[in-house]
Amino acid sequence: MDSEPRIRAIALAIYLAALLAVQYECVNTGLSPNENAIWLYGGIASLLFGSRLLNPYFTAPADAATNGFVALMAILPAFPIIKAGTTDAYVLGAITAFCGFVSAGSVVVIIARRSQGAWQGRWVSGLDRAVKGLGSPNIIFSALIIAAVWLFHRDRPHEVFAIMTALAAIVIFRPFESAVAFFVWLANLPYPIAKTDIVGSIAAYQSPGIVLIRQNDARRIPRGTPMVISDQHGPPQLGVALNYVGRDEGNLLRAVTAPLPASIASRVSIAGGGEDGIAVLAAIEPGEAEAIPALQWVERLCGIVDSDTTLEYMQFEVVDESGLSEGCLVEARIGDQRSVIYQIIEGLTREEIVQQKNKYGYARAKARKIGAWNHEDSKFAPVPWLPRINAPVFLMKSEGHEPEAASIGHFPNTPYGVRVDISPAVSHNTAILGILGVGKSYLAIELVERMIAEGIKVFCLDLTNQYEVMLSDFISPVHEAAKRDELIAAGRGGKPDKNRQLGGSINDFKKAVLAQLKEFASGVDDHFLRIVNPAQFVVTKQPSFMKDGDAELMRLSPSEITAVFSEAALIVCQELGMTDKARMCLVYEEAHTLVPEWNSVAQEGDRTATASSARAILQGRKYGLGCLLITQRTANVTKTILNQCNTIFAMRTFDDTGREFLGNYIGSDYASVLPSLQPRYAVIFGKASSCENPVLVRLNDNDDFRNVFRPIHPPKKPQDQDKGPDAEAAAAEGAQIVDAGALSADEEEGFFLEEAVTVASD
Repeated sequence: MDSEPRIRAIALAIYLAALLAVQYECVNTGLSPNENAIWLYGGIASLLFGSRLLNPYFTAPADAATNGFVALMAILPAFPIIKAGTTDAYVLGAITAFCGFVSAGSVVVIIARRSQGAWQGRWVSGLDRAVKGLGSPNIIFSALIIAAVWLFHRDRPHEVFAIMTALAAIVIFRPFESAVAFFVWLANLPYPIAKTDIVGSIAAYQSPGIVLIRQNDARRIPRGTPMVISDQHGPPQLGVALNYVGRDEGNLLRAVTAPLPASIASRVSIAGGGEDGIAVLAAIEPGEAEAIPALQWVERLCGIVDSDTTLEYMQFEVVDESGLSEGCLVEARIGDQRSVIYQIIEGLTREEIVQQKNKYGYARAKARKIGAWNHEDSKFAPVPWLPRINAPVFLMKSEGHEPEAASIGHFPNTPYGVRVDISPAVSHNTAILGILGVGKSYLAIELVERMIAEGIKVFCLDLTNQYEVMLSDFISPVHEAAKRDELIAAGRGGKPDKNRQLGGSINDFKKAVLAQLKEFASGVDDHFLRIVNPAQFVVTKQPSFMKDGDAELMRLSPSEITAVFSEAALIVCQELGMTDKARMCLVYEEAHTLVPEWNSVAQEGDRTATASSARAILQGRKYGLGCLLITQRTANVTKTILNQCNTIFAMRTFDDTGREFLGNYIGSDYASVLPSLQPRYAVIFGKASSCENPVLVRLNDNDDFRNVFRPIHPPKKPQDQDKGPDAEAAAAEGAQIVDAGALSADEEEGFFLEEAVTVASD
């Protein structure tokens, strides 16, 4: 039961008791039901029930009809008593006519009234208004009581006084309701505000959502302090202290505003607030802040959204620099619920006028939108909108990152990992770019191990000889040595020929390479990794026709050896047919030497060789062939292959050519931070990344990666084919595969026959 109906019911009981007491004590006939009790049983009872219970606020035509009928029934017992033709008879007739008019008029209105909203007509509207006013309980029953007092009590002044006093008290003074209203008002009066709770007056509003407070004293209000802000022009608001921005007649404190929760409003009341408004400290109960959006992350509040924010980038004013750094994540709300994460990529300083001539200098950070974290998919989902200006910005909590088998790295100081889809990383090609000593090889080793776990054959062309050591768990030393010796032997013993395209050892070497790659790509071979150093092979070619029965033989450069392996890999994958899945990956370590740019070649033959390797990569995607390109000199790598690398790992880079090239992929903002990246940090972008936009991540440490990855994906180390009871059978099967490497006439023309090129002699 609501408090107001309860108060009306109590008032009814009190007034009823008072009226019975007046009738019993002051009227000479007491409580006997006669003409002296008309005022009590008819008028007062109906007045109380009508005005206190049935229609305390307004009177509808149906209620007016009821009130008129009840009053009419109450006055009817007076007719036998009053003599006709007397003044009393006229008074009785007048009150009877009045009650009858109200009752009958109300019935007419009910019958004649049209549907709600329709025009009722002048006479219906006028009659409706009349019966609503005259049929009010206070009007109709007051008239009845006055008539009853005149007719039956005018000769006894004490009765007249008692009855009229009761009528005035109930209809006009309403003492019980007035007393209750007074005590309710008194109870709701705000307690006096302690001087120490007053923060200051409102100096300015910076819409939306910022208030400038002029403090009354010199104390410092900590950032995140909750307060109630009130003025005469709107409801009180919750304020959260930001920072100090200057002074005039007092220190100027900025606060972020939000709707005031009812729980705080019930505890903090501000009487008035003055014309300029006032800010008062608000006490927060333990645990209450977690349920209030404006306070739940207040300890991580680091700034507010600034102007020039776009759908892709957020500019925000820094109010707390603690924990902020390049690459760290911040979050802001877009709408009421969506929390969107951004990555800081740039910072600068600014200055603006706050109040009068007060200047305020601050740091402004630029952050790129990453998206909203999807816990089910463990990736960021795009959010196609931007936060409002002056919205709070929160620093992501610095939490210890637990390495995950599926993640290539994580956002700095956060638990959010970034994954790489290995199949598109291979089929659509991947490049790792960065200076010496920043962790390129460790990243490449991790990617190779992930490729092997996915069943992708990996053929590494490694000039550094690091891969054989770092990936020793995936190779058979005996098998590798045997295959290497085969290729070395095939490269020896080349002789001049009248047909210069058949001179040298290059064709024998190509045949051996093709046979080994066919064996490697077959389902019979359980080897998933091959590693060769193109510089260790001595392979010759005949650049010119024979003269006097002899011709000069030239040694192939590492770039030309690389072209042989690249073309052979394409032929092998083409024979296996088209596929959407990655089959084989060529790893170009020190790619600026293996596939150099046309203006960076050491000898003329490298241009043709690089073009051959690039052609193999361009055509290989349809057949599951791709590459992993690693270089420290972006400017010196062929752009034909580099432009085909859909996924980029950009690490620390200094040269302008490299940054300009990467700027086309990752944007000029991320390219500008590359010179300052720490080791093991990289900007990742491309088809294989789990993030749709470029992101700066901390890459996995090699030991941490292996500790979480290898229990799930143990190294696929092949059986040593040179040992064990099945060695002879395996050797025979391998021989059959090599024999199957015999080439068609088209292959001989396209793979063995080379155009004459001029190269330097070894």
